[in-house]
Amino acid sequence: MAMATGTTCSEIFGTASSSTPASVNSSAPLPSSSLAPTQSPIPDPAPVPAPAPVPAPVPVVPAPVPVVPAPAPVVPAPAPAPPITNPSNTQSTPVSAPTPGVLTVYSGPASNFPPASAWQPFSALWALNLPALHEVDNDADINSIQSSIQEISDDTNSLPYGPIDPRVILAVIMQESSGQATVGATSNGVTNPGLMQSHDGVGYSFSDPAGSILQMIHDGVLGVLTPGGGDGLYNTTYEQNGSIWEGIRKYNSGSVDVTNLSNGLGSTNSYCSDIANRLMGAKNT
Repeated sequence: MAMATGTTCSEIFGTASSSTPASVNSSAPLPSSSLAPTQSPIPDPAPVPAPAPVPAPVPVVPAPVPVVPAPAPVVPAPAPAPPITNPSNTQSTPVSAPTPGVLTVYSGPASNFPPASAWQPFSALWALNLPALHEVDNDADINSIQSSIQEISDDTNSLPYGPIDPRVILAVIMQESSGQATVGATSNGVTNPGLMQSHDGVGYSFSDPAGSILQMIHDGVLGVLTPGGGDGLYNTTYEQNGSIWEGIRKYNSGSVDVTNLSNGLGSTNSYCSDIANRLMGAKNT
């Protein structure tokens, strides 16, 4: 192409740069994009969590063995105290009920007579004899007889061969006077007033019925304390070393054939046998 006249190449292409190449400033930083590596940076590893603390082992404590106390021994309730300490006079409930009218003849030594363990209880004997008492006594005297029997029996509790069983006292009262408080006294050289026909004791007092009944039973059991008075049932039992059957025999006859208590030695032969039948509930008249 033809250049215009007077036109230089520099005018066409612009001002020419120096023929000397421009120096490169080597100290200028290179663009990071052109020199940095193209791979992705390696991330920091994830932190490893600290291990959970291991709990200390719980000691295995065995459950305590319960201490079971040994069972308490079964102790039977004590039997009621017998009314007398003499073994032959121990009270207990009999096996069979009384059969009034069916009598047994007892004889020989005391060992042939029924022990107190075979006698009927006082309550049964009292009920058995109550109709006969109502025939001869008023209600007030009957009550006095019952309470006086128990009171005098209790008075012998602390004595060496006591107490004298209230059943024996009742049986002797019924044997001697059929339970009649006002019965008259007998006399065979010795005055024997009711209820127990004591040896020179007191008799019934219409001015003091209750007091005289108590005194009559006292005289029959513990003896007459006035001069000339005789032994009571306790005294004769004591003299026979606590044998209630020998004491009963001596109370009636004044002396004892210990080989045969049905030998009255001039007194009533069947006295001990009759008392035995009363205690067994077979005799109530």
